[in-house]
Amino acid sequence: MSPIGNCIRNGRVARRVRNARADEIGPTAEPSHANTPYWLLWLTGTVAFVLCIVAFVLWGINGPSTLFDVVVALCT
Repeated sequence: MSPIGNCIRNGRVARRVRNARADEIGPTAEPSHANTPYWLLWLTGTVAFVLCIVAFVLWGINGPSTLFDVVVALCT
């Protein structure tokens, strides 16, 4: 068995975590009060969705060779 499995089986890892006090671990991160730009998330999701639709349309019209050619053209 691996040494990690032995540590867990012997309980050494669990004891280290259980005996740790809150002041030893450190302060928790404070939540950000700034407004999250949800419009940016929606924009990114919409662009990804449109690209997927375009990829499926190109696949249906001309087959996978068109998408392969596009990827090769963009990567070179």
